[in-house]
Amino acid sequence: AIVGFSSLLTSAEISPEEREEYSAIISTNSELMLTLINDILDISRLETGKIHFAYEDIDIPSLCQQVIMTTTHNRREGVECVFESSYETYTLRTDVQRLSQVLINLLTNASKFTEKGTIALAFEIQKEQRRILFSVSDTGCGIPRERQERVFNRFEKLNEFKQGTGLGLAICKQIVLRFGGNIWIDPEYTEGARFVFSHPIVP
Repeated sequence: AIVGFSSLLTSAEISPEEREEYSAIISTNSELMLTLINDILDISRLETGKIHFAYEDIDIPSLCQQVIMTTTHNRREGVECVFESSYETYTLRTDVQRLSQVLINLLTNASKFTEKGTIALAFEIQKEQRRILFSVSDTGCGIPRERQERVFNRFEKLNEFKQGTGLGLAICKQIVLRFGGNIWIDPEYTEGARFVFSHPIVP
């Protein structure tokens, strides 16, 4: 797309409207390519242990509200995104950039496959297990049980016609594992898909 439409831009025969349309296509595909390159670099660095995690104390409810606002533009009209928690404040020591990356990836995925209904971000504290459970639930098309393990593989896509690299969930898994947690799909949830991941209370 970038090469083809760049060549067309050099033609004197195209109209100003066509020139504007082709420029927009080039811009969109440049952003997609940048995302792909960044995802490939991220997964490579994570798998080889070359990413340094910078831990700091953060307020989890505030972070959750922030990532919901960050992903507002991805949601279809009429789809509501809610934050569910019984905690007004809770401090966790974590890498805020990487935790945000996991949450944003999961919310973005939910937005892709949810045409109506609700997306819910939630967390609960399991003191005995010394961990926090985060979850992102949607009312979308869901994921067949036979594919639920495979979605965390590199370049695995549920729908080849949806935009994306197929690396987002693989990156999420690597980050969560580096935190000392785990990530999975809730097999009991039937209204769409629910992704759950754990994060130790003490890193």
